[in-house]
Amino acid sequence: MIRKLLIILLALPLVSIAPVPVSAPTIYHAQSAIVQTAQQQPCTFERATARLQQQIEDPIGYPFGLVQAFSCDGDAQAVVAELEARAAAMQAEARAYREKHPIGGVK
Repeated sequence: MIRKLLIILLALPLVSIAPVPVSAPTIYHAQSAIVQTAQQQPCTFERATARLQQQIEDPIGYPFGLVQAFSCDGDAQAVVAELEARAAAMQAEARAYREKHPIGGVK
């Protein structure tokens, strides 16, 4: 009985008795909330309506990097063009890297 009481008393400092914070009430107006939300959230790959990505490999097949292109206004042609440009640039970097850092016996 005394052991249980000692264990409980020793464990009390480990237990948090702080009150749970109350979240602030959300107040918004229907029309302005849509505009504010759109302005506050940046266009990211995860939120984009048009998005593509491609894994780039060096000339001997080792993964070199990942390129992404995205658009939140849904312009798919611009996304394709951007991805092609980024992929070509990274492939050139991968070729240059492999030329400077060859792996013996692998071509």
